[in-house]
Amino acid sequence: MIVGARRPGTGTMPAARHEQWGSPLGIVDVPRPEPAAGEVRIAVEATSVNPIDMYTGRNAGYEQSMRLPFVPGWDVAGVVDAVGYGVTRFEVGDRVFGLAWFPYPAGTYAQYTAVPAYQLVPLPASVPFVEAACLPMAALTAWQMLDAAGVGSGSGVDSGCRVLISGASGGVGHLAVQIAVARGATVVALARPHDHAALYELGARSCVDYTDRPAVAAIGTVDAALDLVGGDFGGSLFDLVAAGGTVALATAWSIPQYRAAAEARGIRAVACLVEPDPVALTAIAGLVDTGRIRIVVGARFDLYRAVEAQAWVTNRLGFGKAAIVVGDREGQRERGGQAGTRGGSA
Repeated sequence: MIVGARRPGTGTMPAARHEQWGSPLGIVDVPRPEPAAGEVRIAVEATSVNPIDMYTGRNAGYEQSMRLPFVPGWDVAGVVDAVGYGVTRFEVGDRVFGLAWFPYPAGTYAQYTAVPAYQLVPLPASVPFVEAACLPMAALTAWQMLDAAGVGSGSGVDSGCRVLISGASGGVGHLAVQIAVARGATVVALARPHDHAALYELGARSCVDYTDRPAVAAIGTVDAALDLVGGDFGGSLFDLVAAGGTVALATAWSIPQYRAAAEARGIRAVACLVEPDPVALTAIAGLVDTGRIRIVVGARFDLYRAVEAQAWVTNRLGFGKAAIVVGDREGQRERGGQAGTRGGSA
């Protein structure tokens, strides 16, 4: 049995699926899952696109956990539709959201998905499904990277520290800026100039064009860095971290000998891989509910435009997150899938 596989139900549902690795997503009818013991089935209102969706669609380094045909997606927001044996956390009709099954297949680009109940949290009434669907992977990645860097986590770097965040205009980055500010940090954001105004609104103290190498070098030292870009650029940020500081890396595999490079500079480098964390997600939901964190939905696509949603992220066509709206399913079928709408205020 494949880890994370779902037991099929009696009905079918539409899903966006890869038939071959690297092939475009196609909309197909697949068996509707039934929740196993400890799981709930969610009628998916929305999911969102994360860069790892495209990596797994090519099966780039995930051969042990992914099998064809493959439905991508891990973020989910929706309504509990059925409850498996032993579940006491939720009832049918509850609004929930979460990071499902990661790093094993969850298949949230679909009308329904079955998820362990403990990986979900209640969705505050003030938070729309589309915004909630854009939170779990991105916000938990930001939260856990800040924890790894010791930023406002109760140990390590004190609040009030200076934190550098690369890729600050992206899905993870714009949330990392806000969470770091909520923890009392001073944020230096690296992003394209046309995104600076939005980042200042989200709480960044200063913004620097990442393509301007002299300007980046002139930032001076920081207490911690979150690198969401990787490669040679990510490695260059090590020189900006003060001795004793930490750089948290989202793509450590793209920086050869990153541990040795950090040790040579008297700093620490930590490779981070997000994991489901309902306690942290509950805290994040509270920050959103009280207005301290705002999720920027840069574009919305329906399920029939999942390919375009992924292209929006791959080609960095906007600020924030790309959502896939799965609700209004019959309307989508009648329309054949409307083109994605671009927007969402920053």
